[in-house]
Formats: sequence, structure tokens, C-alpha cells
Amino acid sequence: MGRRAKRRVFHNPEFEEEFERIVENVLPEIKPSPEEISKGRRAKEELEKRVREVLKDNPHIGYRFLGSFPRNTWIRGNLEIDLFILFPEETEERDLERIGLEIGRCVLDEVEERYAAHPYVHGKIMGVEVDVVPCYALKSPEKIKSAVDRTPFHHDWVKERIGGKEDDVILLKAFLKASGIYGAEYKVRGFSGYLCELLILHYGSFKDLVKKACEWRRGLIIDVASGKESYGGDFPLFVIDPVDSKRNVAANLSLDSLAKFVERCRDFYLKPDRCFFVEKIPAAKFEFKDEIRRRGTKIIAVVFKRPEIVEDNLYTQLERAKLKLFEFLENNDFMPINAGYFVSPNSCVLLFETQVREVSKIKKVTGPPFEEWRHVINFRDKKRPYKPYIENGRYHAFDFRKIVTPKDAIEEYIKSNPKALGKNISEVISTARYELLEDENVLSLKFDGFDEFLADFLKVKEVVG
Repeated sequence: MGRRAKRRVFHNPEFEEEFERIVENVLPEIKPSPEEISKGRRAKEELEKRVREVLKDNPHIGYRFLGSFPRNTWIRGNLEIDLFILFPEETEERDLERIGLEIGRCVLDEVEERYAAHPYVHGKIMGVEVDVVPCYALKSPEKIKSAVDRTPFHHDWVKERIGGKEDDVILLKAFLKASGIYGAEYKVRGFSGYLCELLILHYGSFKDLVKKACEWRRGLIIDVASGKESYGGDFPLFVIDPVDSKRNVAANLSLDSLAKFVERCRDFYLKPDRCFFVEKIPAAKFEFKDEIRRRGTKIIAVVFKRPEIVEDNLYTQLERAKLKLFEFLENNDFMPINAGYFVSPNSCVLLFETQVREVSKIKKVTGPPFEEWRHVINFRDKKRPYKPYIENGRYHAFDFRKIVTPKDAIEEYIKSNPKALGKNISEVISTARYELLEDENVLSLKFDGFDEFLADFLKVKEVVG
């Protein structure tokens, strides 16, 4: 007998009809407007004119326009042009980087140097965001020297197949953006644009992706080139790169982002609505002081100057700092339940919430079982204000704490572990250039977007408007 087909846990017979109605309504709002498309084309023409002029004496260096703009898979408001400068394979890496930056500075306005696999130039031309990225012109993806060298191969593979499915990619990107999980950078750890295109190519449409994703589990392996799926491995999702079979296109996707996507697909399948494609507008104000009073918890913020490092490195260090301080709060009996971080152009905030606002001045110390004679002697001989005692066959003693509040704990950790919070963050914080704020004093922070972050941190149902 054949295997019985797996049945969907929930079934919404009205989904197909509702889906078509919503898509018809929402697509005109999320697709690039004619004005935006025209603006992009004019900027591309001007950029091409400039780069040809710069490269006229360097015929061995080429260029290509890659990414979502030439593939017509970008969403409204996200107009950006990616210009790749293609160098011969024999070019020294230092020359590729140096010349690539020089070209970027020559062809762009409002120039800013950034760093990925190589240094590259970000800027604008005619008001349009542009990245000028140097890479090697390779004949095969098997010879790549850095991650950006794959991009031309990615572009060609998708461009040959995506025709007629551009709207589905745009729907998926808007769906993910509204959910806060669009983008593979460490700050988001969500779905990259290339991953979105591959998922649409694999499932055939956004609608079919939604229906399939309702049943996704961690450990899913998708082979886009062969059209096959399987499960296995310790990862959230593995999407085999059709250009490089050893590479996971979803490597940066976090387990929580995967779970959130599945949740959003299930909610959309059961109750389709246009709001799934529109970023939430803050609704109503909640009273922070009342909320803290109601919760009975302790809120504490560590505020410090933003280190001048690339964004991915910054968020990696913030994650490390958050985990280290959370663990220390946990080990000192403050029962932390929440931790997060916020970044503004000039400052960073590490935010913690603990169930315990203050612990007793005395604590119970657990020692060895009575059978471990040598350890028992060491435990009994240690100077303490109270005598040791036996309970359930084990030695214990009372002792005074050095740390009785979460604020004490954070200050102690920073003082005792000056290099543990990440290289650049530690350099800022260890020089005492930080501020600790508690409870309602956290509201004194007036960074743009901080109120919304705080509402999300506390998981209140209504956010600040």
C-alpha cells in the first residue's frame, strides 16, 4: 500500500478566493510605481555613462548591473542599484580593492565606504541609492575567491527562470518586510532577496509557498535545482545554492525568524488580510510607568556610545554582550526573563528585565557531600560569618552577598570582565563611558524608534503611536 498523503492540520476552503482578492488589492501598493521605475532607469543610464567614461582606458575591467533592480523583483520604496565592477582573475586582491574604491568614488555622489567581502562604495546618483562592488570575472563559480564573486552567477541563474514570477517575489518580500524578517544581515537574520527568489522558483508561486510553509519544520532541506525536499541536520533551514551545492543560502536565517515566518503563513492562510503586506503603524500609547508597576519586574538599561564599526560586527558584539550579562544576572539569582538591544546613529542600549528587583543580603552556599572528606575540610575552613551545617547529607553555609540588585550585578560584571563584551563594545564601556538607567528613567531616552522598541521588548499588545 502507498503512503497516505499528509493532511493539513487546518483547512480554509475560502483561502484561494480570498487570496486572489487581496493580491489584486495589495500589489499596486507594493510594486514600484511608474515614477520610481523611471527614476531608476534614468539613474542607471547616468551611472552607465559615468562608468564607461572611467573605464575607457581600462578595457580589461568590465561591469554589470546585478540584483533585484534588473530582475524587476524590488518592492516599492526599496530602489537600489547594484553595480559590479569585474576584474580579471589575475588581479591582485589589494589592486581590486583599491581600484574598485577609486571607481566608486568617481561615479557616485555622497560617497561612503563600506565593507563586506571586500571594501565597496555606497552612495547616490540622481537621488538613487547605489552600491559599487568590486569582484572577479570568473568563468566558473567553483573558482570564487570571495562571496561576492558568486553574485553574477546567482543573477544569471535566477534571471533565466524568474520571468512571469516577479510579482510573487515582490509579494513575498513585502510579506517578510511587514513581519520584520526581510534581510539576511545579523541585525535581522531573516530571508535575503536571493533566498526569496529561490523559494518562489521552487514552489512556483507565493500562494503555494504560503500553503507549504504552514507545515514546515526545522531541519528542512530544499534542493531548488532538483526540486526535491527532505529533512535532516541541525539547522533551521537549508536551501542548497543551485550555483554552489555546498552552500546554504539560508545560513544566516535564525530559528526564531523561521518560526515567525511559519506562524505568519499559518495566520495568513487561516485569515487572509492585506495587513500582512503592510508594515504595522503604531496604534496607541501605553503608559510605561503603569506597565512596570503592573509587572513588578526590574528594567535596567546600559547606554553607551556606538562603536565606529561595520553594522554586522556591531550586532554580533551586542548579541555577545547581551548573553554575557543575561547569564551573569541569572547566576546571581535575579531571574532575568528578557533581554534586547537597540541601536541609534550615535548610541547603543542593552536592555534587561528581571523578575527579582532585589535579593536578600544573605545567600545559601552549597558545599560537598559528607563523603568527600578533603573537600569538606576546605569548605568548613573557609572564613564566613556563619557556621556550616549538614542538610540531606551535604554541607551548606550562609554567606553575605556582594551583589543585591541587578544594577550592582551589571556594574560588577563590567568592572571584573573589561574585555568580555566584545572587542569594540568593551573598549567603550570599560572606560566608564556608559550610563545605567532603571525603570521609568529608561523613558528619558529619546532616540527615534526607541518607544516602539520598548513596546516590542515588553510584548505589550498596543505600541506607542
